[in-house]
Parts: sequence; structure tokens; C-alpha cells
Amino acid sequence: MKAIINETKKNRYMPGLDGIRAFAVFAVIAYHLNFEWASGGFLGVTIFFVLSGYLITDLLIREWGNTGRINLRNFWIKRARRLLPGQILVLIVVVCWMALFNFPQLADLWGDLLASLFYVTNWWFIFNDVGYFSNFGQPTPLLHYWSLAVEEQFYLVWPVLLLLGLRFVRKRRLLIGFILIGALVSALVMAFLYQPGLMDTSRVYYGTDTRAFALLIGALLAVYLPSQMFEGKIADNKCLRISLDIIGTIGFAILYWMIWQTNQYAAFLYRGGMVLQCIVAATVIAAAIHPSTWISKILGGKLLRWFGVRSYAIYLWHYPILVFFFPGAGGGNSIVHILIQIGMTLLFASISWRFIEQPIRYGTAGSMWSKIRPTKNATSSTVNK
Repeated sequence: MKAIINETKKNRYMPGLDGIRAFAVFAVIAYHLNFEWASGGFLGVTIFFVLSGYLITDLLIREWGNTGRINLRNFWIKRARRLLPGQILVLIVVVCWMALFNFPQLADLWGDLLASLFYVTNWWFIFNDVGYFSNFGQPTPLLHYWSLAVEEQFYLVWPVLLLLGLRFVRKRRLLIGFILIGALVSALVMAFLYQPGLMDTSRVYYGTDTRAFALLIGALLAVYLPSQMFEGKIADNKCLRISLDIIGTIGFAILYWMIWQTNQYAAFLYRGGMVLQCIVAATVIAAAIHPSTWISKILGGKLLRWFGVRSYAIYLWHYPILVFFFPGAGGGNSIVHILIQIGMTLLFASISWRFIEQPIRYGTAGSMWSKIRPTKNATSSTVNK
């Protein structure tokens, strides 16, 4: 495995990936607003899966190269500090809102709340026949938590499997082969379980087993093309840069076409289409991690970075707001309602990111509170004056 491991280096910030996050979350929101030009916007979640698979695997491989080990406990603690604060805040707000304005329906929400808290929402919806595309009446405000459950289940299992692979599989090609087999099996399970003409595709859509290929394709890219490969002289290779720009541009165009032209009932998606989308997303990621491509510069622009770094919070908040405020706004309500929904989503996400997620993630919550709360000495001096 030495072929994919360099000397000890710190993680490199890749702003182009924030642009990909922004694009993915825009697609999901556009789909939930029922915009006709985003009938395949739900595929934005698949882009998130590929990106997560890449980043987590790249991070773990770098740690292995730097230290010769993977600290699983430290990894899981960092994941918890990154994901739990925003998630729990949204759950608390949803419960409070339901208690105040829709108390009779609160009793029906407890199962969803517990499943969301323990990251098993996708299987909870499968076992309770909660369709993603066939909601009748008011949908659960936690419907979007299914994708968070799939990712967290991946975070629990994949680091252990990767650690075993790095420790016992000495050849990179062999490790790539194992990951490729895993992705292929997952894709085949999706194709096998899918039944053409079935209106409810919940089992295929929510299943961890049927969606694992997206995360594994991202992981495959990280093993084959780790981000640290673009640190140093290789980043100055003009031929490589131009090739990545061409491939990435074509890939981005295909992603946009699929979001624009496909829909949840297309059998093509469940029988290889989503796999194709994941491969295409991987090409865009490959172009975005290169520091000199024009794709990385465009996707790494200041505005897209702003949305990208807050994409997790935006994803968390957007669906409850769409359900609670002017539901069905994309299906005929005024543009004003839609703008209010989007504005509220960005506002709540920004507050959550600034005052909850970031301080807890980086351990600065105490210092932030100390700045806001007057100290004892400061209070005393004020009183004396």
C-alpha cells in the first residue's frame, strides 16, 4: 500500500468540493419544491454519498500513511461532534413546533424521532412503509433523515473494513478490486430488488445495501486518486490538468442533465443509472480536488463555498421548514412563499452552523460563551462604577 501513501502531511483544504456540496443541496431543495426543471433533484443525495465516501476514505488513508494506524475511537468522536449537534437541534425544534402547533400529530412522530436520533431512519421507513415518493397527507418533517442514517451506518462499518484492508491487503490493485466487488454487489442488489411499474420504491431507495455502491465508488476514487497526489510537482502537470477539466466538465453536464431530465419512476436509474451518476460524480470530484483546474476555481468561488460549508445545516433545516411553512409551495403557491422558505432555511442554517455546529465541532463553545457572558470581575467592576 506504500504506493498510495506519502510522507506525513496535513489535510489540504479543497474549496472545489464545497461547490459540489452546494450544487447537491440546491438540487435536493429544488426537487422538494417541486420545480419542473429539477425532477431528478433527489439525485443530489447520491452526489453527497459519493463525496462522503471519498472524503472519509481519503482522510483514513492519510492517517494510515502518517501514523501507520487508524484511531477508530478518535474518528467516531469527531464524526459525532460534526453531525450530532445540528441534528439534535433540528429534532428539538421539530418537537417544540409540533407540541405548540400540531400536538395531535406529535404522538405519531416519536418513532421517527428515535429512529433519527439513532441513525436507523432508512430502515424504520422501510419497515413502516413510509414512501419517499408517495407521501399522502402531511409528510413527516424528518423524511430527509434517511440519507443521514445511510451515511452514519457507513461511518460505523467502513473504517473497520478499510483498516483491515490496509493492514492485510498489501497491493493497491487488490484493495481496489475488493471495493469494486462491494460496489458491484450493491448495485446488483438494487437492480434485483427493483420492480418495474412499482410506485413505491422505498426498499430499493432507502436500503443501506442498495445505496452502498455510491459511498464505495467515492471510496474507490480515494484509494485510486488520493488528494495528496495533487500536492507537489504533479499539480503542475498541464496535460493532467486539461484532461481533468475536460472529463470534469463532461461529468458536470451529465449530472445536470440527469437532474433535469430524469425522475423517480425511471427504471433506468435503478438498473445502472445511479451507478453511472456516481461514476460521473466521481469524475467531477477528481477535477475539483486538483488545485489548478478551472472547475476547482469555479466551484471554489466565494459564494459557492459559503453555501457548501453550510450545506449540512441547510440540508437539515430545509425539509422541516418546507413541511411546516407553506407546504407544497413548489406546487402552485406564490414565489413569495418559496422565497420565504428558502430565506428561512438559510437563516436557520447559518445560525445553527455559527453558534452550534462549529463551536462544538472545534471545541470553542466554552470560549464563545465566555465572550457573551460577563465574567464575575467584569460584573463587579460594573456594579462598583
